Amino acid sequence: MPAPAAAPAEIPAAPARRRDSAATRARLLHAAMEQFALKGLDARIEDIAERAGTNRRMAYYDFGSKEGLYLAALEATYLELVDVEKMIDVEALGPLEAVAALVSAKFEHYIKYPRYIEFLKIENLYHGRHLRASARIDELRAPLISVLARVLERGAALGIVRKRIDAAELYISICALGYFVFSNQYTLGVVFERDLTAPAALARRHRLIIDMVTSYLTAGLPAAPAPRARACAKAPARYKR
Repeated sequence: MPAPAAAPAEIPAAPARRRDSAATRARLLHAAMEQFALKGLDARIEDIAERAGTNRRMAYYDFGSKEGLYLAALEATYLELVDVEKMIDVEALGPLEAVAALVSAKFEHYIKYPRYIEFLKIENLYHGRHLRASARIDELRAPLISVLARVLERGAALGIVRKRIDAAELYISICALGYFVFSNQYTLGVVFERDLTAPAALARRHRLIIDMVTSYLTAGLPAAPAPRARACAKAPARYKR
């Protein structure tokens, strides 16, 4: 009697292929974030694909074009900070402490991810052209502004924060106070003959921003205990001479 036919080999499940595709896309995106931050749109698709352990065909398949990959990397860079901001539990903090936590989160993010600063500089050179084309712009807008508005309202009701402070203007000011020292670190370093991104200098800048912001929020009000700044994160090697 003939032996029964061997069972056909199992076809790999579609979910496994999807996982592989998702992993490749994630590697491409991470490599793109690094390369575009270093080289802007001069970064080569071939170099990005090689760093991701794949080929340029997959990069075009997943992102459509070099500019499509750049936009995805730009969006991902913004969303890293958005995720950090969402983690701040402002309801568990007093109004001034909540604002200080926002300052700390943003400032330490600039230290941990220098690519964020680089992407901002690059995209401003293009007058925000790629960002304007993003279908995710609503996600990229600082979601914390509405939360910050509630914090300011709570502080005003408690009499520890001045009334009628514009949350968006405050947020922009916080961004500017932190961003400038990183975006202009080399020219400022030459002019003032000091390393503004040394760990001690960053810790001073961190405390100064919190002092400036809370002084603005409480100007003209009875003195309240100033919120303390947490120890500033250690500067990465890129910010050391």
